[in-house]
Amino acid sequence: MATMTTDDETICNENGCRRKDFRRFFEANQPLYAHCLTKYGEFKERVQNLSAKGVFLATRRKLSVGDEIAMTIPLVHAKAMIRATGEIIRLDSEGVGVEFRVIFNY
Repeated sequence: MATMTTDDETICNENGCRRKDFRRFFEANQPLYAHCLTKYGEFKERVQNLSAKGVFLATRRKLSVGDEIAMTIPLVHAKAMIRATGEIIRLDSEGVGVEFRVIFNY
C-alpha cells in the first residue's frame, strides 16, 4: 500500500520520502465508483485510489484544478457510504486528484 496527500505532507528522512496517509488502490477487476456532481453536471467515475484526505478518479472529463466536486462513494463490502465535497487539486492523463473539504456522516 502507498499513501496519498499533498506535497507539503510528505515525510522525508535518510531512507527517502513517503507520504503521510495510507491510500487504498482499486483495480479494474474490483472497481469502486464515485457518483459525482460538478458545475458541469452529474457523472459516475471509477475510483483509482482513496485515502482519508482524498480520492483519485480515473476520468477523461474536462475538469480544472480548483473545481468543486460533490461525491458519493458506496462501499458495498463495508455496507457504508462516503459522502464528501472536495476540490480538484491535480490533473494528469489518467484522471483527477480530489482533496476532501467536508466529509459527511452517513
